[in-house]
Amino acid sequence: MVLIIGVREAIKNLNDLQTKLNLSQTEEDNFFLEWNQELPEVTESEKTAITRIKKRYDYHRSSSLLLEGTVNLLLVFPLLEVAGFLDPPFKIKSPESVELIIEDADKTIIRGLIDVLVVKNSLWVLVIESKRNSIPVAAALPQILAYMMANSQSQQTIYGMVTNGDSFLFLKLNKQEKYQYDLSREFSLLPRKHELSQVLQILKNLGQL
Repeated sequence: MVLIIGVREAIKNLNDLQTKLNLSQTEEDNFFLEWNQELPEVTESEKTAITRIKKRYDYHRSSSLLLEGTVNLLLVFPLLEVAGFLDPPFKIKSPESVELIIEDADKTIIRGLIDVLVVKNSLWVLVIESKRNSIPVAAALPQILAYMMANSQSQQTIYGMVTNGDSFLFLKLNKQEKYQYDLSREFSLLPRKHELSQVLQILKNLGQL
């Protein structure tokens, strides 16, 4: 018997990933340095673009919480463009179907959609849809890690980014003897001294790997 279910039904928390797919958070300090060491500089033209993106986002965000498609339009794709991910040698797939097989008694197949997949270096982007309440980015970790694990058979190391519009979080997943992952800190767009430039620096760095 083959059981086909959605990722949100199958993977509700990190414990599900740990028990079903042998995933663990690394204890190595040097596992994920790509988000905070030797980051590329932000050019003047990029600073101008960041200011424009932030002003647009604030204008629309001031009226209400933004839905997934609006966050993509106002924030995610403009950021990917400034970071160079919309130009060669990168390829964008949006949305991208994902399938993950769990070797249990039912041979469970988990299916879902990732919002944006950057093909060249496997950068996975998941946008959390905000409806009545703003959902914290940490709530999406089980979902995006499951998606990344589904693609890790072709690459040992892949990266992810989760955003709800107000905050960003980066991930690294590595598969050697077993799956291991680690996280960056959260980056916020809400303060006057926002952290969108740091988000751009990390994206640029991942694009150079």
